[in-house]
Amino acid sequence: MAHIFKHPSSEGKGIITFTHKEMGFLNSRMGLPKFSKKDAHRSLKTKMKWLVRSRETARMMEKVRSQYFIGIHWGFFFDYVRTPPWVDFHLASPGTCNFDGSPFIIPLSSASFTPVVMKNRDLPKYWDIICVAKSDHKKKYPELMQQIRKIYDQGYKYNVLFVIASNRDEPEKSYYSSILDDYFSMFSAQERERFTIIKTDPDLGFQGFSYTFLSHLYNQSKVFTIFSQKEGVCKVIKEAQLCGLPVVVKNDMQGGGRDYLNSDNSLLFETYDEAYKTLIEAVENYQDFNVDYAAIEAQIGEESSLESLHQYLGELYRAHGSTFDGDLINTDNLNRRLPAHFFDESISWASAPEFRFKTTDIVNHQMLRDFYQELKV
Repeated sequence: MAHIFKHPSSEGKGIITFTHKEMGFLNSRMGLPKFSKKDAHRSLKTKMKWLVRSRETARMMEKVRSQYFIGIHWGFFFDYVRTPPWVDFHLASPGTCNFDGSPFIIPLSSASFTPVVMKNRDLPKYWDIICVAKSDHKKKYPELMQQIRKIYDQGYKYNVLFVIASNRDEPEKSYYSSILDDYFSMFSAQERERFTIIKTDPDLGFQGFSYTFLSHLYNQSKVFTIFSQKEGVCKVIKEAQLCGLPVVVKNDMQGGGRDYLNSDNSLLFETYDEAYKTLIEAVENYQDFNVDYAAIEAQIGEESSLESLHQYLGELYRAHGSTFDGDLINTDNLNRRLPAHFFDESISWASAPEFRFKTTDIVNHQMLRDFYQELKV
């Protein structure tokens, strides 16, 4: 979601950020058009309309950059990132991206602003294993289901919880659409009494879980796991750690998921076939882990991260020969605002009811125009 941190004033520039997905959209609109074979069959009128919009976008962004510092928030792992000429800085957790050259990087992300409600409450434990994730193929739910099956086959009667945010559109090529069918075919009725899957209504998606609710589930669990091989900032791992949970992940997970993992607070498995052994070890010894959630909160809690953000922005302004006055707006819910997971009727370019159920990324020219109207240029 395009996010306004600060409007320009007589004292200096304002600050806005776009998501990495919006950077791709804007790059495509400002570069020379590259028509695919499919595009080659489009009418000249359609091609000319695209060219007009491309030039309009370039003019708009040139005007915006003259009044605002522009940043990109990175929410997924990228091995190589080249900074476009219209970008002034990046918001990226340390393990999320590899950047070409030496751009100005603020080592923060949406996961750095984890809500204060995510904390260890020392509640009685009911769930032995919890996983919180969407059901897209990157999350490797089929592999996780197989390992839960093996755990039960070993005679362990663990209580397992999957918390899944559903989407309205979950095509089989991208999502584990058969997870509920497999749940019934792989596990007996008696086992399903111990193994619970919570899925939001597709019309709610990630808006269907409050942070207070998720915090309660984390706090009632012994061990958190997610089987992804590649993640972005992986907020759920940070949330689980702040609630005091040890974490089990794959040893070669790429991205920001392993930012705060160490031998004291986590276990790593090498292969999916043997992961059940690591999960059993973690559950049986969960009280022996040392999850220093206070130290992690000092780095990624929303209050401490907001202080860090002010410091980095001060450095950004100084690097451009200006002074940052410390005034920012829209600093609430940055955990969801920065990755475009935040819906509010005040966001004029994404205020239609449909955006309650999907991300609020700018994905078309009209949304970009509406956002432009919100800026003071």
